[in-house]
Amino acid sequence: MSKILNYGSVNVDESFIVPHICLSGETMSSTDYVVRAGGKGANQSIAFAKAGGRVYHSGNFGYDAVWIKDFMSENGVDMTYSRVKENERNGRAFIQVSKETGDNCIVLYPGTNGTYTVEEAATVLESFGPGDWIVQQNEISHGGEIMKLAAEKGLNVFFNPAPLTKGILQEFPFDKVTILVVNEHEAQALYEELGGSKKDVIGLDLATELLHKFDKMQGIVITLGGAGVVARFRQGDQTKDFKVPSRKVNVKDTTGAGDTFVGYFLAAFIRAEKEDYFHRVEVALQEANFASSIAVQREGSMASVPCIKEVHEAMRDQ
Repeated sequence: MSKILNYGSVNVDESFIVPHICLSGETMSSTDYVVRAGGKGANQSIAFAKAGGRVYHSGNFGYDAVWIKDFMSENGVDMTYSRVKENERNGRAFIQVSKETGDNCIVLYPGTNGTYTVEEAATVLESFGPGDWIVQQNEISHGGEIMKLAAEKGLNVFFNPAPLTKGILQEFPFDKVTILVVNEHEAQALYEELGGSKKDVIGLDLATELLHKFDKMQGIVITLGGAGVVARFRQGDQTKDFKVPSRKVNVKDTTGAGDTFVGYFLAAFIRAEKEDYFHRVEVALQEANFASSIAVQREGSMASVPCIKEVHEAMRDQ
């Protein structure tokens, strides 16, 4: 089975439960305060592991976050290629979670997520090659150069460009990306940055436009929150559209939903690598959709990721 190298961020998540997301100039009291392990990279590695993937996390941990490294290892993530920066504070996320809707907003402090180097990546990549996957987000330094290095070694590239920042098309080699996963806002921003001029391009139409722009990609997945997921994939001269409706559940906290989706999608896609290509995509989308629908019913990011047994039981019981 293909190995997954997640070259990603690690955060200490400090969550504040509030009546609603704070407005400009507003001061309000939090009804709860929780400190948890997080970061899009670390969250996704936990999701890969819980989904049965063979995942290695390459991350920089601050002296104040060794407990997160240990927690990830205890949850099935191989931490061989991670490093502890003894003189650096770890990255942090300050999260507001609305008690009313479950929505969130996040302020990031880079910390050790800004200390990644291409030299370290080159050493790590010596242990990976063609057929393996590198997974990346947009929360670490030199991410684009690391992606290019991995692609040159023949790794497949799975990219979740979050948070999506202006100029990301110049920073990352999108022509090297195998599968792209974005939410609807990120997809729209990419389309506009690529010079897309059509109005009201949404859903599958947006996936089609982006896949046309990125002509070397195998597929694009767009998550639509409560409206479900759409995707467009191609193999050879064939293309296929996918549409998966959302499950109606009681939403408690959306913080880790996207990372859960990413982890379950790629783990399922790799698990089915001997099956028909488009069937693999369908299976992966369905499993990831179920997993993220379970995650939003729980609080936290890593803590909300379900195990694969829970997901398969939910799929059988639908």
